[in-house]
Amino acid sequence: MKLILLLLFAATAACVGALLLLISRARDKRLLLNAVRRASSDAPDGIGISVLCSGVTDAAQIENLLSPEYSRYEVIVVLDARRHAAEFAALVARYRMIRVEWVCSGELEVSGVRALGRSRRRCFRRLVLVDRAWDSEAGDFDAAASVATYDYLLPVRTGCFLLPGTVERLVAELGEGRPGSLDLIRSPLGEPAALLSREAVVAAGGFGMRPLRGIPRGRRRRLWEPLLAAPRSGTRMPGWLRGLAAAALAAAFVAAAAAGWWTAAAALATLALVWAGGEYAARLAGGAVPWVPGNLTAWSRLFRHY
Repeated sequence: MKLILLLLFAATAACVGALLLLISRARDKRLLLNAVRRASSDAPDGIGISVLCSGVTDAAQIENLLSPEYSRYEVIVVLDARRHAAEFAALVARYRMIRVEWVCSGELEVSGVRALGRSRRRCFRRLVLVDRAWDSEAGDFDAAASVATYDYLLPVRTGCFLLPGTVERLVAELGEGRPGSLDLIRSPLGEPAALLSREAVVAAGGFGMRPLRGIPRGRRRRLWEPLLAAPRSGTRMPGWLRGLAAAALAAAFVAAAAAGWWTAAAALATLALVWAGGEYAARLAGGAVPWVPGNLTAWSRLFRHY
């Protein structure tokens, strides 16, 4: 039994250490790319990103999504003007939306679209607003993809905000290989994010068909760094309370080991290791990964499937 517990603890330590190493390397790479970007303003040609939003009504979120200064970039918001009449009218007025002709590309099956508008307000002209009868989030994403200008699509849900440098980081990752060599870049940290190529979405038949599952592993890339964050998605205990909980956990481990309760001692040691790893991971990720001691919120996101 002692050997099994020791092996379990060693396996947990190895997994935590490997994940922390990946997160640390990703942080170092992002810092390096930020330094290079400050030194040179040239961006890779031909790489564009369209952000797709379903049901977003918060102007603060929309303006966060519009904040990147990358030139080949746009935000497409799909909203049901009948279900959210007041919010839709507020967006039309705020961004001076003008109605333009709706032309479906035919690549995806889209229904329920009533109107398409583009912003005429300075600094927000990369915003597109689609009035569509709500049926599903996947249907909204398909409608947004059908009018998207660029070949890479970033679906964003309500309440998710771009972290600084996210778009430039994605463009840099796409630019490292030969053009068109990647169909998916995903990040499990913070709010789960996935950048997909239009071709992969069309080949799958739309977002409702779970396009990520059909993408070959050789055309995927995983980033161990946060790209999106939801400020209200998690809570963080005060420092003094975290210290008190850590002291209590250490005391319980010492008491269990002294009494010869090896199973309890091993469980407490494993919990302490995962907790410490989660705290350090949150620090490496710049606080974008909410960590709630005792419920494994942060680590569960590392293994979430899209």
